[in-house]
This record gives sequence, C-alpha cells and structure tokens, in this order.
Amino acid sequence: MLSYNITNCLLYLTPKGALMKPMSLLPVPCAGFFVSATLLAGLFVAAGPAASAEREHGAHEHGVGQLSLAVEGNTVEIEITAPGADIVGFEHAAETEADRAALAAAAARLKDGAGLFRFPPKADCRLEEAEVHSALLDDAHDHEKGHDHGKGHDHEKKHDHDKGHDHEAEGHAEFRAHYHFQCADPAALSHVDLGYFTAFPAARELEVRTITAKGQGAQELTAERARLTF
Repeated sequence: MLSYNITNCLLYLTPKGALMKPMSLLPVPCAGFFVSATLLAGLFVAAGPAASAEREHGAHEHGVGQLSLAVEGNTVEIEITAPGADIVGFEHAAETEADRAALAAAAARLKDGAGLFRFPPKADCRLEEAEVHSALLDDAHDHEKGHDHGKGHDHEKKHDHDKGHDHEAEGHAEFRAHYHFQCADPAALSHVDLGYFTAFPAARELEVRTITAKGQGAQELTAERARLTF
C-alpha cells in the first residue's frame, strides 16, 4: 500500500497518472512522515496537472529515459525506464538471430549496475541485485520456446501469432531496470557518475528524480553532464 501525506509529500504516479502496483517499496522520510516510495522506472513526481500532461505527452520519446533514485540508510534503490531504441537500437519484435543476440547483449549491459553507476569510493557501495524487464525480451524468449516446441503447428497460424507478437512488442518496447545497492558509508554519498550514455550511445538524456535525507530533487543528465549530485 502506498501511504503519503497529501500536504507535505509528493505522490509518485505512473507516466499516465495512475497508481502503479509497486515492484519494490522503500520507506523514506518526507516532511516528518514516512512514505512508501514506489520506485518503478518511468515514474515521475506529481507536480500538478501541467506536469502530468507533459509526462503523458512525452512518455515514450526516443533518446529520453527516466531514472528514479532513493537513498534510505545504507540502501540505494535505482530504477530506469528507457525506449527500446535507446537500449538495443530497435523496437520491433526480434526477427533474426542477430536481433536476438543484440537484445541479449543490451540486456546484459543494462543489468551491469556496477558499471552503470559509479559511487564515491569512500561510500563503498556494492550491487546486491539487478533486474531487467522488457516485452522485447519476453517476445524473444517466447520465440525460442516456439521454435523448440512448435514445429507441428500450421505455418499460417504461426505467421498470425508472430504478427500479434510484433504488434505487442511495438506497443511496449521499453526497458525497465531495477538496481539495489548497499553502501557501507552512506554519509559519503554526494554523487554518482553514470556510465549509461557510454553503454547506450543512442540515449541523449535521462530525466532524474531523487529522494534522499536531504529531500527530493530533479535533474536532467546527458552524455556531457553525466554526474548525478544529491
């Protein structure tokens, strides 16, 4: 359950403005209260109707991803959502072995949280868990299963099935990643340098929302300005 104080705290919403069932919950202080912050990739802090309309309009802009970061005690939680074009270079269902190999390589780079996020050495932050999800990955996995078990299926039905997968993947061609870090000295957490733009050259910008003991913040990061400060 997402708890919040409507006067003093900002409520986390999905890009379309509806509450999302949380992938992970992290208690964080907010103006004297504790909020269960839903840190899903693509979430934006609600900042009024104008901001909500802007989020919906730009929910899937090629080159632009979203990052949410929360620090609570020794724990750092990070979530990224990004268009498939930024991560793997296409947003259609994988059609060839080369497509599937590119997907696997991109997912591996996105899962490498230790390489994507470089904290101050004194903070001694270690990646405990990383997860990557995308309909493109699901579709590629389904294709492999279908190849192994669907040899007896009618070719025309398979073609129709593949077309349905193409449509589904094109409509949900985003990558979502979650990272869980533990830091020995959280007081030394002044910034994090991102290797994201080096790993994914097609990405132009990350819209960042942070929540730490210092409060909430928003920044825009690019390849030329890839240090997140908090």
